[in-house]
Amino acid sequence: PVAAESSSILFKGTYSNFYSRSQMDKTKTVNFVINDGTDAIQGATVTIGEATGTTGSAGGCTLQNIADGENSVTITAEGYTSKTETITVSENDTTFTFSLEVE
Repeated sequence: PVAAESSSILFKGTYSNFYSRSQMDKTKTVNFVINDGTDAIQGATVTIGEATGTTGSAGGCTLQNIADGENSVTITAEGYTSKTETITVSENDTTFTFSLEVE
Protein backbone atom coordinates (compact mmCIF):
# COMPACT_ATOMS: atom_id res chain seq x y z
CA PRO A 1 0.00 0.00 0.00
CA VAL A 2 1.02 3.59 -0.69
CA ALA A 3 0.66 6.15 2.05
CA ALA A 4 -1.67 8.98 1.08
CA GLU A 5 -0.14 12.41 1.14
CA SER A 6 -1.96 15.54 2.05
CA SER A 7 -0.99 19.10 1.50
CA SER A 8 -2.26 22.38 2.77
CA ILE A 9 -2.08 25.93 1.51
CA LEU A 10 -1.37 28.84 3.78
CA PHE A 11 -2.95 32.14 2.78
CA LYS A 12 -1.43 35.34 4.07
CA GLY A 13 -3.70 38.29 4.74
CA THR A 14 -7.23 38.44 5.94
CA TYR A 15 -9.99 36.08 4.97
CA SER A 16 -12.45 38.95 4.85
CA ASN A 17 -10.99 39.91 1.47
CA PHE A 18 -11.38 36.39 0.05
CA TYR A 19 -14.68 35.37 -1.50
CA SER A 20 -15.47 31.94 -2.89
CA ARG A 21 -17.60 31.67 -6.03
CA SER A 22 -20.65 30.68 -3.97
CA GLN A 23 -20.21 33.72 -1.70
CA MET A 24 -19.90 36.06 -4.68
CA ASP A 25 -23.16 34.67 -6.07
CA LYS A 26 -24.90 35.65 -2.81
CA THR A 27 -23.85 39.30 -2.84
CA LYS A 28 -25.16 42.26 -4.76
CA THR A 29 -24.21 45.76 -5.77
CA VAL A 30 -26.65 47.99 -3.89
CA ASN A 31 -27.60 51.53 -4.89
CA PHE A 32 -28.84 54.27 -2.58
CA VAL A 33 -30.48 57.63 -3.16
CA ILE A 34 -30.42 59.98 -0.17
CA ASN A 35 -32.53 63.14 0.01
CA ASP A 36 -34.21 65.51 2.45
CA GLY A 37 -37.67 64.73 1.16
CA THR A 38 -37.23 67.15 -1.75
CA ASP A 39 -33.59 67.66 -2.68
CA ALA A 40 -30.62 65.31 -2.97
CA ILE A 41 -28.12 65.30 -0.09
CA GLN A 42 -24.52 65.46 -1.29
CA GLY A 43 -21.85 64.12 1.09
CA ALA A 44 -24.05 61.72 3.07
CA THR A 45 -22.25 58.61 4.33
CA VAL A 46 -23.96 55.25 3.77
CA THR A 47 -22.64 52.27 5.76
CA ILE A 48 -23.45 48.55 5.78
CA GLY A 49 -21.01 46.58 7.91
CA GLU A 50 -17.53 47.49 6.68
CA ALA A 51 -18.80 48.83 3.33
CA THR A 52 -19.03 52.62 3.23
CA GLY A 53 -19.81 55.11 0.48
CA THR A 54 -20.46 58.83 0.11
CA THR A 55 -23.25 60.35 -1.95
CA GLY A 56 -22.50 62.61 -4.90
CA SER A 57 -24.32 65.72 -6.08
CA ALA A 58 -27.39 63.70 -7.16
CA GLY A 59 -27.58 61.99 -3.73
CA GLY A 60 -26.55 58.62 -5.13
CA CYS A 61 -24.15 56.06 -3.67
CA THR A 62 -23.22 52.46 -4.56
CA LEU A 63 -21.95 49.73 -2.22
CA GLN A 64 -20.58 46.44 -3.56
CA ASN A 65 -20.50 42.86 -2.22
CA ILE A 66 -23.51 43.34 0.07
CA ALA A 67 -24.97 40.04 1.28
CA ASP A 68 -28.41 38.94 0.16
CA GLY A 69 -31.01 39.14 2.91
CA GLU A 70 -31.41 41.56 5.79
CA ASN A 71 -28.72 44.19 6.33
CA SER A 72 -28.53 47.14 8.70
CA VAL A 73 -27.80 50.41 6.88
CA THR A 74 -26.77 53.65 8.59
CA ILE A 75 -26.96 57.02 6.83
CA THR A 76 -25.34 60.13 8.28
CA ALA A 77 -24.93 63.65 6.92
CA GLU A 78 -23.83 66.89 8.52
CA GLY A 79 -26.84 68.98 9.50
CA TYR A 80 -29.25 66.01 9.33
CA THR A 81 -30.55 63.45 11.82
CA SER A 82 -28.81 60.08 11.31
CA LYS A 83 -30.90 57.11 10.32
CA THR A 84 -30.39 53.36 10.81
CA GLU A 85 -32.79 50.93 9.17
CA THR A 86 -32.91 47.31 8.06
CA ILE A 87 -33.08 46.64 4.33
CA THR A 88 -33.66 43.34 2.55
CA VAL A 89 -31.37 42.84 -0.43
CA SER A 90 -32.62 40.39 -3.06
CA GLU A 91 -32.45 39.73 -6.77
CA ASN A 92 -35.25 42.27 -7.31
CA ASP A 93 -34.37 44.76 -4.54
CA THR A 94 -31.01 46.48 -4.99
CA THR A 95 -31.98 50.18 -5.00
CA PHE A 96 -33.11 51.99 -1.85
CA THR A 97 -34.16 55.59 -1.23
CA PHE A 98 -33.96 57.27 2.18
CA SER A 99 -34.95 60.73 3.39
CA LEU A 100 -33.14 62.43 6.25
CA GLU A 101 -34.61 65.16 8.43
CA VAL A 102 -32.84 68.47 8.99
CA GLU A 103 -31.58 68.75 12.59
